[in-house]
Amino acid sequence: MTMSESTYRAERARQTQVLYDAVDKAVQGAAVHFETPMLNAVIGALVANLAESIAAIGDHRTRKNMRQTVEKELSQKIAALIADGRPNAKIIAVNGGMH
Repeated sequence: MTMSESTYRAERARQTQVLYDAVDKAVQGAAVHFETPMLNAVIGALVANLAESIAAIGDHRTRKNMRQTVEKELSQKIAALIADGRPNAKIIAVNGGMH
């Protein structure tokens, strides 16, 4: 049995939010014990973990598809967070990149 595209997207969004909340809680909890460079370390660790996860995908087509998805969604999320709270800012995504 396969799920519909909308059901798949809703479940992916739900699971993403659960994981986001867990990672954010862990980072915020650990940040109180570290100096300012903690943010750099967190970003470095997340990027390294993401790269390792993508590299572990055996099928090269699936790996390429996942890399493209990550690049697109990451760019869009960063652009949205940068524009958040800036009423004159506009997000323009071209080929997954933010402009």
